Amino acid sequence: MTTFVTRSQWGARAPRSTSGNITPQHGGVTIHHVDAVHVARGNHADCAGQVRGIQNYHMDSNGWADIAYSHLVCVHDYVFQGRGENRRTAANGTTPGNQNWYAVCGLVGGTAGDYDTITPGLISAFRHAVNRLRTRGGAARAICGHRDHLSTGCPGNLYGNGVLDGATNPGGGPLPHPGVNFRQPPVFHHPSVATWQNKMNAAHGYGLAADGAYGPASQAACRDFQAKKGLAVDGIVGPVTWGATFPA
Repeated sequence: MTTFVTRSQWGARAPRSTSGNITPQHGGVTIHHVDAVHVARGNHADCAGQVRGIQNYHMDSNGWADIAYSHLVCVHDYVFQGRGENRRTAANGTTPGNQNWYAVCGLVGGTAGDYDTITPGLISAFRHAVNRLRTRGGAARAICGHRDHLSTGCPGNLYGNGVLDGATNPGGGPLPHPGVNFRQPPVFHHPSVATWQNKMNAAHGYGLAADGAYGPASQAACRDFQAKKGLAVDGIVGPVTWGATFPA
């Protein structure tokens, strides 16, 4: 069972300031990992100190008002309260990303072929954190990785192993439509476009750049996919096309 650790319980410093200027109903939740090195703690007793170290780095080295993340989760099935619900993040790397998306960071890291192990406890904690941000913080159901906002290796291997899909829909079932239709021209940019592009590649054999930009190549793939599925061929990723991309 997931355990929630409050700021006072993990020894958080008081923030310099707080901002409630966040509109997560227009975005959702972004998934992060810590770094391109092994960071997962074998002993859970060390995890609170790790979170304190992240807060110190964000406040003292980066000059931020507080720890950047909404919540952090460890491999032992614990959720550490970060900025919490209804607070703007500083983790997602862009103004729209921080304005419209919460941020949950897994206390894991590594590089290709040498990542920290993703445990069932980590996945459970991610699901708990995301569900909390939805039920208490008004987050939309869309979910993405940090690299969907800007060019980065984060969140490492948290793509493609169930973490993102599981966190998106804790109750199971197909991935819900993000609430915006993808169309162009002009080129449409949205983090959920990369989620759709990744699924089109992995499940349906396309070779799209998962760059979060719905441009001519994505539109062409959409039209081809719609024709194969017997859908209306309009080149728009609306709820029906999205549902066919992410079947139950």
